[in-house]
Amino acid sequence: MVSAGILTDLILEKYNPYAEIFNPSRNMLKPQLFINTGEAVLNLFSFSRKRCPHLGCSLKWNPDEHSWDCPCHGSRFTEHGKLLDNPANGDADWK
Repeated sequence: MVSAGILTDLILEKYNPYAEIFNPSRNMLKPQLFINTGEAVLNLFSFSRKRCPHLGCSLKWNPDEHSWDCPCHGSRFTEHGKLLDNPANGDADWK
C-alpha cells in the first residue's frame, strides 16, 4: 500500500513523506550502520560459553524477558537454551 501511494504521488507530481525513505537510491551508509557493525563484531569475538547457533555471536541475558538474546540478529532463547525467536533454526547447546 505504501509503494502504491508513493507511485501514485510520483505520477501526480505530489509530495509523499515516504518517498525518500523507500527511494532505492537512498544512502544506506548511516552512522547507525557503523555502530551496529561494530557491536556485532564485538559480540562475535567476545568470550562467552553461551553462543547463538545461527552465526555464533555471544548471547546476552535479558532480565526483563528472562531470555538469552542474540544482539547480532535477534534470536532469543529460554534460560535453558530452547529457541524462542528466529533467525536461529535450533536450540542453543551450551552444556
